[in-house]
Amino acid sequence: MDLELTDKRALLFAASKGLGRAAAAELAREGAQVAVASRDPDNLADAKDYIVEAAGVDDDDVRTYACDLTDPTDVEQTVEAAATDLGGLDVLVTNHGGPPVQPIDETDIETLDRTYELVVRSTVVALRAALPHLVEGDGEASVVNIVSATAAEPMAGDVLQAAFRPGIYALSKSLAEEYGPRGVRVNCACPRGIVTDRLEDKIELLADREDISVEAARERRAEELPVRKLGEPESFGRAVAFLASPAADFVTGETLALDGGWLDGMSP
Repeated sequence: MDLELTDKRALLFAASKGLGRAAAAELAREGAQVAVASRDPDNLADAKDYIVEAAGVDDDDVRTYACDLTDPTDVEQTVEAAATDLGGLDVLVTNHGGPPVQPIDETDIETLDRTYELVVRSTVVALRAALPHLVEGDGEASVVNIVSATAAEPMAGDVLQAAFRPGIYALSKSLAEEYGPRGVRVNCACPRGIVTDRLEDKIELLADREDISVEAARERRAEELPVRKLGEPESFGRAVAFLASPAADFVTGETLALDGGWLDGMSP
């Protein structure tokens, strides 16, 4: 299936590793010019090498930008730099690091503020900066916000995720209504159970807590899902590329669960 992404200009935040990197690689594989932003220059260099090799593209097709998501000025400057270097923007993919998993009685105000800055403020700042460029495109622009599927079913002892991440679902729906007439679609890609460094850390913590092997802990996580297996980042990347592409031209305001069937409800 041709996703019609050839020469589309895509900027992805927090995309030097894991799910963001997988999305960047798939967009590049489909012919998009890709700009990857992340805080660590070394990780960015590794990400560029990975994307170039995985997608079979030239070095010039992948640009990288060091960016601290908790610094609004840094985010805004990154958007402007990418838009200038790419000659505009057609796709924005927002992402952020996972907040700490902790109950409310262990959550101080400083941690609350840092998580707000990382999760909500960074997303809003990126959108504010990028939307004018997306509107100026050819009428087929798109935003994909990466937000954990777990936010749709908040769990005990996970106050930071419950407090902030569902807001991005609502923000996406609002922006889909506002910017649909201006040629910009806005959706959420909602992962759970996909193998990343963060999931591997959680699996090791589960193994330690339950005094079981890491492999047994991994199997337990897989058994939470109807498909009875963990997902691969490449599968997630393909879904993001679809949402970002003209092939999904009738999809907006949606939250696509990429969780192996974990969510019990009809949708996030």
